[in-house]
Amino acid sequence: MSTMSEPNTLGALLDLVARLEDAALGFYAELRERCPDSPEAAELLSAIMDDERLHARTVRDISASLPEFSRQTAVPSDIIERMEQTLEFVQSRDEELFASPDATCAAIERIESMEFDVVLSLVNVPEVEFDFTGQYVRNQAVDHTNKVYRLLRSLG
Repeated sequence: MSTMSEPNTLGALLDLVARLEDAALGFYAELRERCPDSPEAAELLSAIMDDERLHARTVRDISASLPEFSRQTAVPSDIIERMEQTLEFVQSRDEELFASPDATCAAIERIESMEFDVVLSLVNVPEVEFDFTGQYVRNQAVDHTNKVYRLLRSLG
């Protein structure tokens, strides 16, 4: 899977994160279409989709704020590989992701876990302005996680 930046760089990671946020938005939109009989799930999914839009915009703002030399900062290859695997998983939209509540919940947990791992890794990157990551972490860690938890309960 190719990225716009050199492999294993902060720029490549940010590009992948933005793509994952977009893919997560698409996943949640499809899930909302598949849950027409659950007003609670539909409401939570709409709120989660708003969060995913915010996350994608925030990541793109972070990326745009970085000079090119910062985008070329090396990052561990394992986080890039995990991100690529998760992105491929989400983009597959395999019917099995929606085959049962357990399968859907497992997919949601994988997406959210990967997003959170990356956000936490960005907190300690001096090239990334903390105001961006702090806002992103607050939303991801508290409010967004609460919505995801409530969604998982409504699906399971």
